[in-house]
Parts: sequence; C-alpha cells; structure tokens
Amino acid sequence: MSKYVFFAPNPTSIGFLNEEESFHAFRVLRLRNGDAIRILDGVGGLYEAVIDSIDSKKTSFVKLQLIEKQDKPAYQIHLYVAPTKQMERMEWMVEKCCEFGIHTIGFFVSKNSERKEMKLNRLEKIAIAALKQSKNLFLPKIQTLAPLKQVMDSIQIGSKDQALFAHISDPPFPTLGKQIELNKSYHLFIGPEGDFSGEETNMFFGKNYIPFSLGKAILRTETACIATTHAIHLAHE
Repeated sequence: MSKYVFFAPNPTSIGFLNEEESFHAFRVLRLRNGDAIRILDGVGGLYEAVIDSIDSKKTSFVKLQLIEKQDKPAYQIHLYVAPTKQMERMEWMVEKCCEFGIHTIGFFVSKNSERKEMKLNRLEKIAIAALKQSKNLFLPKIQTLAPLKQVMDSIQIGSKDQALFAHISDPPFPTLGKQIELNKSYHLFIGPEGDFSGEETNMFFGKNYIPFSLGKAILRTETACIATTHAIHLAHE
C-alpha cells in the first residue's frame, strides 16, 4: 500500500500528474519508475497506480485501480466569508476547513470588508495539499470574490438546504448546533470583523436566513469559519 498521495482530476488508465505534482514526486519524494502511488480525484475517488515514467514536469502512471469510492455525504458545508486584509489568515482558514472536510469556500465583499480583491491560485493549491494530508476524498470548490448580494442571489435554497449567517446580538441567538436541521446542505455566511451592517442583516432576514451564535467570545473571522465548519461535523457525529 503506497503512502504517497497525489491529486489528479479525472484520472484514466494511462494518466498524468500535473507539473506541480510531478515536481513533488520527482524532486522532493525522489520516486522512480515502478513505484506505487495513490491518487485522489477530488470527487470521492481514491485510486492506486504505478509510475510509468517520471520527471519534474510530467509524470505518467499506469495500472490505475479504484480502491475506494465515496458517495456524496448526507450533509454538505458551503461556507462564504468576507476575507480579511491579511491573506495569510485566509490561507490558514482554507487549510483547516479542508482538513475537517468542506465542499465550498466562497468569498464576498460587504460594507465592512477589509479586502476588495484576491487571487485564488494559492488558495486552491492549499486546498489540494490539505486534501492529500487529511485523506478526505472531496476537494472543495473555491469561489471567487463577489458582492454579498450577488453571492446570496446565486444560491438556490430548496427543501434539502439551510441558509444561515453568524450574527452578533444581545441577547445572542441560539448557537449553530441548535439552529441546524441534520443532513442538509448548509450555506453559512461569516461576516467581516466589523460584522454585517444593519442593511445587510436585514437582507439576510428578508431572505429567511437563520441567524446563529458561536458563543460568548467575539471570534476573528478565520476562527469563526473553522468553528462553524467543526460545529457542523460535530452535530452529525
């Protein structure tokens, strides 16, 4: 059983690793022709394969064999966040949420946002690395930054969905674990450190989004994202 795990979407019987994965296999792990590897496809599949040819730019594999296939889980987590000014904090958040298991991480601009633009390439690489490290089988979709209303309008809420938003209030709303119904697709909004504006809060209520609290402490944005993701998983244990 190979301990070397790589990411390759839509693998085929004679497939290839991309340049970044090839570099890691050849230069870092120093693998050779004939070595066994494992491959994650990011959509529930885990495979074994054998390296056929290897160099730092393009590595091919053969003898692809499916060893595990997971159906979509009974519940899904779709997280939307107003990004912080420091991208390092968003990178850390993406890594940790992916380790727990998450299906979407999207970003929005709100009135009190600290960041109005961002590049997703590095976040996508961090998500892949976290997938490989955690051995989760689903790679989250990283969605580009967009205005809050546009993100909300893009979400179709059906009978199998719940839409919620973190809301600081006095007295506080019930905690997330008490507000959710089990085995749903959860669309969760985490605001900036200045919180949502009154107009934005009214917009959530107007669309029947459910407010929730994360406890008495005022959390940083990235901490709130991780706590939210973990709370959903804990509720389903």
